[in-house]
Amino acid sequence: MRTAFTLKRAIALGLALTLGAGFLLSGCSGGGGETASGPTKVPFWHAMGGPLGDALDELVVEFNETHPDIEVESISMGRYQALSQKIMAAVAAGQPPVLAQAYEAWTEALIENESAEPLTAYIEGPDGLTAEDLADFVPGMLENNTWDGTIYSFPFNKSVRAVYWNKNLFEAEGLDRAPVNWREYEEMARRLTKDTDGDGEIDQWGTAGQISAWMFENLLIQNGGQVLTDDGTKAAFNSSEGVEALELMVRLLTEYGKVTSGYEYQNDFQAGKIGMIEGSTVSLSFMKGKYTFDMAVAPLPDGKEKGCFVAGTNVVVFKDAGQKEKDAAWEFIRWFTSPDVTARWAIKTGYVPVRTSARESAEMLARFEEVEGLSEVLAQLEYASYEPRSSDWYAGRKHLEEMGVESALRKHKTPREALEGAAEAVDNEIANIVPM
Repeated sequence: MRTAFTLKRAIALGLALTLGAGFLLSGCSGGGGETASGPTKVPFWHAMGGPLGDALDELVVEFNETHPDIEVESISMGRYQALSQKIMAAVAAGQPPVLAQAYEAWTEALIENESAEPLTAYIEGPDGLTAEDLADFVPGMLENNTWDGTIYSFPFNKSVRAVYWNKNLFEAEGLDRAPVNWREYEEMARRLTKDTDGDGEIDQWGTAGQISAWMFENLLIQNGGQVLTDDGTKAAFNSSEGVEALELMVRLLTEYGKVTSGYEYQNDFQAGKIGMIEGSTVSLSFMKGKYTFDMAVAPLPDGKEKGCFVAGTNVVVFKDAGQKEKDAAWEFIRWFTSPDVTARWAIKTGYVPVRTSARESAEMLARFEEVEGLSEVLAQLEYASYEPRSSDWYAGRKHLEEMGVESALRKHKTPREALEGAAEAVDNEIANIVPM
């Protein structure tokens, strides 16, 4: 028997479970099926837009043309928040789609509600994946989609952070490569920060960025820290390692850089005003053709150790769909994550290929020639980490970003004070304590 979503989980995921069937039927179709003479239809709900949505639609068209008995329907919900609301409202109304994009925390909620279709039987079935196929997935990706020994979701749009650097500005300072460690990161940012026109105002910054828990999390694990305790019951980012990581982030973005809203930092970089920025690999697709200088990318600089967090979502199949629809959805997942297709998805979007062998394809090797440093950036996948998957952390991450990272960058609190406050809020979230 299916259990109801708890109020805490609904709030944590930002879900609007009070939405009725009328909401579901206005502009987004659930279910799926096969007409008397047509293909099996697979509604696929996602949040891809812009060049990412265009790339997805191109691949969906290709799949449908090469699989005439299946029609995947690409349905964009615009934003992740809207997608999460519509998924959970659709589940509550008994009208889920066949396939949808989902963060791990959403998947966990769907598993608890017995709405997610286990995929292990499909993997092991006659149209499944071989042991060689499974071993080809990037280390950790399938494990991150596994709950209690069962795979419930599959990696879809995954990315890592990279350093984007302006080779012309670097060369003007006698620098011929991106920083490889924290010491160089800070020193190069300092050297690149200058008053170029002599008016007494800084007009070229070493770096810039937005308020980002993701940037802090990478610095945290590079410094030997961790997000939560091993048992996941308390925050651990407020350790001495976390304080040192946030202190570095504050220096980088306030002494040798600037904090911007939205993607202004990316626009300033494209305009040649910033020496280097951190960003997702997906930024490649949005910056294409918008800069006139020589640009390269590089892995994140090392701290005490190498470290990076993988970001992005997976796809889930819904249990309420018919068996033909679920089989068809699995065929699309298997096709989409094949080495050839995941390589082309990566080239079109900047997301990482989810299969290791895809990095050796002719298309990816040509891409590596086109984008200097991209091969080394993708090599970060070999030691990458994944964020906690619980809904508690999905909500707690916002506390870290707003109460921790933002408070420190705005100089409202010291890094230590900011992390302590954020940790208390995260601990309360995990313990289900509602502040008065």
